[in-house]
Amino acid sequence: MKRLQKCCCCASTRTGTLITGGLGIVLSIATIITVWVVERHRISFKTFIFGEDFDKKLLSLDIPRIILTINLCFTILICALLIVAVHKRRSWLMLPWVVLGIVLAIGLLISILHTSISFYLHDTNNEVEKYNDNILATVILIGGLIYLCIYLYLWAVVFSHYLDVRDEEERGRYRKAPYKR
Repeated sequence: MKRLQKCCCCASTRTGTLITGGLGIVLSIATIITVWVVERHRISFKTFIFGEDFDKKLLSLDIPRIILTINLCFTILICALLIVAVHKRRSWLMLPWVVLGIVLAIGLLISILHTSISFYLHDTNNEVEKYNDNILATVILIGGLIYLCIYLYLWAVVFSHYLDVRDEEERGRYRKAPYKR
């Protein structure tokens, strides 16, 4: 993979990495607030492993919300670690975000495809409801893929900065240019 030199054609990869870490924290906090404020019947959680009765029992105990909140808290922690790593110029502190980022991208792609296909295949006798499901599936598919592309670009920015910092660490303290000390 070719390294990126700039973020959005005007900022350095360092600035792009800081923005990505801050954006991850803000979006995680917004998602936690949304999950706990929106009414329960508007959010649907399914395990796909157990039966529908077990899913309803889990939902009544708020277990999916708690698990999602814990995951988002770890995301906040890893994004904060990314920001600290940029300031201290430590590549090994960036590594958890880089690994988590590519895993989340794969999960996001699977989620987008599963959700849109589920709406496309939703069986109903009502033509208006079928039409609305098809529109919603198309919006989820196109919007999700656009979001995935933006996410992968930001991941590439962070990965490029990670490689730059790692190479700088490998060169050693005395081999750096004087203006970078």
